[in-house]
Parts: sequence; C-alpha cells; structure tokens
Amino acid sequence: MRFVSFTAFFLVSVCSLAQPNYRLKIEAVDKPSTFFTKAFSYKPEFKDSLKREKEWKTLFNDIREHGYLAASIDSVVKDTEDCHIYMYVGQPFQKLILSNGNVDQGFLSSAGVRNLVLSGKPVRISAVGQVKEKLLRQCENTGYPFATVWLDSFEQAGNYIRAKIYLHKHDLILIDTIRIFGQTKVKRVFLKNYLGLKTGRPYNESNVAKVSQRLKELQFVEPIQSHTVEFQNGKAAINLYLKNKKASQFNFLLGLLPGSSGKKLLVTGDARIHLFSPFGLGEEFFVQWQKLQPKTQTLDVHFSYPYLLGLPIGISAQFQLYKRDTTYLDLHGDYGVQYQIIGSSYLRASLKQQTTIILNVDTAYIKAARTLPKNLDINTNEFALEYFLQKLDYRFNPTSGFILKVNASAGVKKIKKNNAIVGLYDEVTATNFSFLYDTTRLKSFQFRLGLSIDKYWRLAARHTIKTSFDGGYFYSRNIFENEKYRLGGVNSLRGFDDQSIFTPYYLMANLEYRFLLSKNSYFSAFFNSAMVENTRIGYGTFDFPFGFGVGAAIETKAGIFGITYAMGRQLSNKISIKSAKIHFGYVNYF
Repeated sequence: MRFVSFTAFFLVSVCSLAQPNYRLKIEAVDKPSTFFTKAFSYKPEFKDSLKREKEWKTLFNDIREHGYLAASIDSVVKDTEDCHIYMYVGQPFQKLILSNGNVDQGFLSSAGVRNLVLSGKPVRISAVGQVKEKLLRQCENTGYPFATVWLDSFEQAGNYIRAKIYLHKHDLILIDTIRIFGQTKVKRVFLKNYLGLKTGRPYNESNVAKVSQRLKELQFVEPIQSHTVEFQNGKAAINLYLKNKKASQFNFLLGLLPGSSGKKLLVTGDARIHLFSPFGLGEEFFVQWQKLQPKTQTLDVHFSYPYLLGLPIGISAQFQLYKRDTTYLDLHGDYGVQYQIIGSSYLRASLKQQTTIILNVDTAYIKAARTLPKNLDINTNEFALEYFLQKLDYRFNPTSGFILKVNASAGVKKIKKNNAIVGLYDEVTATNFSFLYDTTRLKSFQFRLGLSIDKYWRLAARHTIKTSFDGGYFYSRNIFENEKYRLGGVNSLRGFDDQSIFTPYYLMANLEYRFLLSKNSYFSAFFNSAMVENTRIGYGTFDFPFGFGVGAAIETKAGIFGITYAMGRQLSNKISIKSAKIHFGYVNYF
C-alpha cells in the first residue's frame, strides 16, 4: 500500500514538473529596463498561453490610459513556452483631442459626455477614462452589459494627439425571468416590481447591483447567498436564493408612571399585531391598541397592498379612533393610492377625513364664561401627499442608513353646532346659546406640513449613533385642542406621559447612542428635546421640554424584551426621580 501511494505521488510530481510554464518578457525599445518593473509591472509566468496574452494586452491598454497615446507594438516573438514583446512607448501626453468614431450622438448625450467628445478641445487624459466609463455604464443600464469602448485612429495634431472613440454594444440583453431557489412564500410578481427587474425589459446593471441591498431591506425574506445572473441567447436570468424570515410581530408595552390625585401608580398599556406579507405579495396589516391615560384609549388600523395587478401602483388605508376620557371621540380616516418607487420608497396621494364628536359638554363652564369650549364637533376633508424614502442596512436594528418622510395636506374644516350647546337657555338674553357660534367661522381652510428624518451613523462594529429630527406645523383659523399634535411617550418625546403635550406646531430632535450586543440586541443612552407652543402661558409662547435616559433591547428565543428609563423637564419644573417613566416592552416575531 505504501509503495502504491509513493508511486502515485511520484507520477503526479513528474507530471506537474513536466507541465510547461508560459513565460512573458516585455521590453520597451525607447525606455530603460526599469520602466516596466517600476511604473508598470506584469506577471512573468503563466499556466496557460491565453492568460499570458491577456496580460500583455491589458498592460498595453493600461499604458495608453496613462497618457502614452503613441505606444505601439513593434513585434511579437514567441514559441511554445516564451513570448517576447517589443514595445514602443513614446512620451506621455497630458491632454488629447477626442473626436467621435462611431457613437450615436444621442447616446453621447444620454451618457453625459457629448461636450467632451464633440467640443474639439483638448481634454485631460484622466477625463478619457471617465468618458469610457460613462459610456460603458450607459450601455450596461440599457441592455448592453458586454459593450466595449476603445480609442483608435491616433494622429498628431500640433502639440496634441487626436484620437477617435469607438463603441461596440454587442447583442441586446433582455431580462427573461427571475428564478427563486429556497423555501420562501414570496411571489415572483412581487420581486419583479420591488427589485425593478421586470421581464422583457432591457437588462439594467445598476438595478441588478442593488438586488442584495434591497433584499436586506425586506422584513419577511432574506438571501441565503448572493444572487447570480445567467446570460444565454440574448436573455438574462436572475437567480435569487431566499428563505423566509420571521417578521410579523406581536408585542405589548407596559408603562409604570407616577399617578395623580392620590394615586401612587398609573399603569399604561400598548399592544399591537403587525403582519408582513402573509400571502407573499408584500401586503401589510397593522392593528394597535393603546391605553395611555386614565379612560383614554386609541385604536389604529392600517392596511396596504403595494402592487395592484402587477403594476407599481398600490392601495392603502388607515383608520384611527381616539377617545379622550369622557370629553370627545376622534375618528380619523386616510384612504389613498401610492406609486411604488423601486425598493421600499413610495409617493402617496390620499383623502384624509376627521370627525370629532363631543361626548360631554361642560354646560356650567359655557354659562359662566359665555364662550364656546376648547373642543367642538368638526368634520374635516383634506387632500394629502406623502413621500417616503428608506435606505437602511438592516430594517429591525439598523447601524447605517436613513429614513425620510415628507408630507403635506390641505382641505376644509366644518364646525357642526352641538345640540347640547344650542339648547342651553341664556337667562340674560332670554334666548338660547346658539349666538356663540355667530363669532366663529363655521367653514374654513386649513393645512398641515410634516417632516421626519432618522439617520444612523455606524462608528464601529458595535457602536452606532441614531439622530432624529421631526417637525410638524398646523394652520387653521380656529385650532381646537383635539386637532393639535400630541407629543410624549416612549415612541415620541421620552421622559413624559404619553401624548400629554398638545401643540399646533413643534420641532423635535433625538440623539441616541447604541452599543450592539447582537444583531437585534443593544444598550442605549438618549437625549431628546422639542420646541412646542406653551398653551398654559398663552398663544405664541414657546416651551422647550427635554428628556434623557437609558434603555436596552435583549433578544431571546421567546422574543425581544425591552426596557427604557427616562426623566424629563418641562416649563420650570425640576427633574425628579419620582416622576421618571419606566416602560417595559416585548416583541415576538413569527
């Protein structure tokens, strides 16, 4: 057995030694011997002759790219093993005059190089490489991924060299299909639209290059390995290797807040269920219930379907119910269509409706003050536009990237007379109180503006900074308490009671440091502040509440557990440990 093994090893060694090495030697007839060893190096030995030939041709093109435009091959001497190249290099040029060889002028314009090629003026050598790169990129993104660009027809033109630029596109490549490998429920029709790779369209290299990043932004699917592309007979097949990812979630949040009116502790609750693409078409369904204050509850329901009939047009609807103790009930509806930009970004147009129903009228206040209350029955119809752009490295716990949302809405508000107010008898005028509405415009114009930006900065492998900016502005002739923005809470201005700050406009900023324990776990420290209108002092008076604290999110097999501890200061109140807010959270993905 040892003899056989030794014989096999000996034969393999002999065969490997007998295999010829293909040697390459390049000499510059007008340069010293150190020209190729210092300025331009090359490999001297190869295992096959094809790689050897590619090496010296690549070197020759590289020399021309660096300004030696008069370079030429004097002679090539080769036998079975050796190849000797004699090259004339010439002097380097800093500039040359480009002219068009065979490129369509419209294509030059679309590539953004028309002026450089057709101006007839000398351009720097470095600009030539940029011209070639832009032409190739334009070809790759319009169905010609195998295009070649080169310079030819060199001639002396005074102190400069003149050269023509040529382009050969080769065959047009169309996207034929998207193949999905792996255990996943995501549908092909969704991926075609989401990735911007529709079949029958020209191959687009820029879209294909972004496939991996865009797949990472999806909540419900993740790649097993990098995608591949197969070209055959003028067609391209995109191969995706995917598996399902737990993204749908059920979570609840428990808050412990200092009580009032003799109560030592106030318990708040927040529960939600969020379903991502249960049928593999990118649809989303969201329900959230909150009990933030005593006798105050909120119900949110959202639904969206991104690609209707395989088109980049989606539908979405939102409904919100907000009950403020026993004072009033708000009903919000938002029904729209959205144009899906490639990836998760979109442009949305919608109709917003709001109805406020006063549940309990303080008749004693109205009789004493002889004025309308802060909240009235209203109906509002607004037309809204929203733009959303998202580029994150990881959706659930990003370390770099940003989220941008801009929205605006405008419409008409109608005030409805409340029967309980109108029916009140005024002993002074011996009439009812309907005259209070005479000083109020029952129909008026209003608009809202909103902007929010979340930016993640990766400092190191485990260190990330999150910065956020959020602002809103509401204009109306009459602004009632129930129409104002509601700030405060773990998802807004931390360190304050949930939705306890009412303001018609605000600016809010957040700075948060995160130390990553794992992909979905971290410790954090944060500071947030806002500028709001201080309605306690008077109209147009500003207040600057701020809060700070620490938090953590810990991933376990049962889900992600979170906790935040925050303190805040508003007006001239002192920071007190007794008024600190503690929130416990739990998220379960399925």
